[in-house]
Amino acid sequence: MTPTPPPPAELSAERLNTVYQGDCRDLFALLPDNSVDLVLTDPPYKDYQSNRPVAHEKVTAISMATFDLEGFIHESERVLKPGSHFYCWCDHLSFPAIFEAIQARTRNVSARQAATRLKYKNCLIWVKNNHGSGDLAGNYAPQHELVIYASKGRTRPLLSGRRPSNVFFERDDQGRISFYSKVSNYRFQHGTSKPLAILERMIEASAKHGEIVLDPYGGSLSTAEAAMRRGCRYIMGELDADHCRRGVERLEQVRDELLAEGYRPEVLDGPRYHVLQAAPPPQERHHSLNAQERRRLEEARAAKASRASDNPEPAPTFLPDFLKGE
Repeated sequence: MTPTPPPPAELSAERLNTVYQGDCRDLFALLPDNSVDLVLTDPPYKDYQSNRPVAHEKVTAISMATFDLEGFIHESERVLKPGSHFYCWCDHLSFPAIFEAIQARTRNVSARQAATRLKYKNCLIWVKNNHGSGDLAGNYAPQHELVIYASKGRTRPLLSGRRPSNVFFERDDQGRISFYSKVSNYRFQHGTSKPLAILERMIEASAKHGEIVLDPYGGSLSTAEAAMRRGCRYIMGELDADHCRRGVERLEQVRDELLAEGYRPEVLDGPRYHVLQAAPPPQERHHSLNAQERRRLEEARAAKASRASDNPEPAPTFLPDFLKGE
């Protein structure tokens, strides 16, 4: 017998179309179980600093030290509604660890438990219009990024009509194929922004108008812009204050453009901007937090402290089953 999914939770209006500056673990603590319709994010899965010689000042470096993979998977499962979709950008080096973190959650569990866990579905591929740098003499030039596509329990159908390819490309009226261009580091002053058109495609396939898109690692906030353009609401998290400030200013401009074009005003309410406090005790948190949110925050802080105190051995390199040898 298929387990009956729990009823979805309602998020208060002030949580929606909001950019939260701070640790995404504190953001997750504010969100009730089964409350968002889509998780779409590009986490800091590796250290990144562009070393191309350019005339501009270098953009802020990205540090994987801020990426709590285990906590991210667990909390994404918790806040997603049953059947909803999950997209996580990665590369060929980080794919095995993220894949294994998802697979490990469904091993040796009951059907009821499996219905509340992420289920790996596919690997989506963005072939870039040009390649990156690296070992110029002894290696192939990197020209793609990956997206892990999963769902919470039994997958609800994609909304895109015909079954889409797992490779992102465009086809013109003559049938000619072209690939999506990379986003310049200096367009949004961010080193890893993704093409808006690809983000829109994923949202269009996985979220209906008015549904809620969560991006806990918001970066330049392009996921929020894509959600707005697809008629969805959003919740964004981002550590860097400058990225938040610039992103909110851009979202305000996009909102005004869409309102002028006749988009639904209730979907475009915002953007709101909220700074999450660094680490005060729960009783000193903002008065708007209810009892459940304070409990979530306290649990998140305790889990973070426990992981830090354990001082574990270096994590092994995980490989999915289909990449393992005999």
